[in-house]
Amino acid sequence: MEQKVYDLFDKLDIKYEIIKHPPVFGASDRENIIIDFKGATCCKNLLVKDKAGKNFFLISLPIDKKANLKLIQASLGCGRLEFASETELEENLGIKKGNASVLNIIEKEDTKVKFIIDKEILDIDSVCFHPNVNTASIKFSPLDIKKVLDNFNANYVFMEVWFGGVLWE
Repeated sequence: MEQKVYDLFDKLDIKYEIIKHPPVFGASDRENIIIDFKGATCCKNLLVKDKAGKNFFLISLPIDKKANLKLIQASLGCGRLEFASETELEENLGIKKGNASVLNIIEKEDTKVKFIIDKEILDIDSVCFHPNVNTASIKFSPLDIKKVLDNFNANYVFMEVWFGGVLWE
């Protein structure tokens, strides 16, 4: 799984750095584990679904930012959003809890998940995501997220969440 990420980055000529660390299962783990992300912004990823369970969305945003699900659901025009189960995470992204990221598209090319990336990420010099395992992070330019998702014809949007609502690019 992890090697597929590095192979794809090499194929797409994306510059990256691998940061090995103890297993991280969620954003709250960063308080207990000290990791040097070498100046990069660590990102968190939330798999949510509409109430009917028909539409799934992976929301990626800086780790210190909170996702406002009510604003996101209003912008998407869907019913109430709720977090997906671990089983749904495996079914839709092909990974286990603690490994969710935009890079999951590499493991599950045929996913119906829509990727929602916080537009603020594009203003950051470098980001870190799990390379489909939670014992490493891959540091790279956020502009390369588009390259990865475009390579798989993924359904995605960059979105800015602000106090007054949600803006679409």
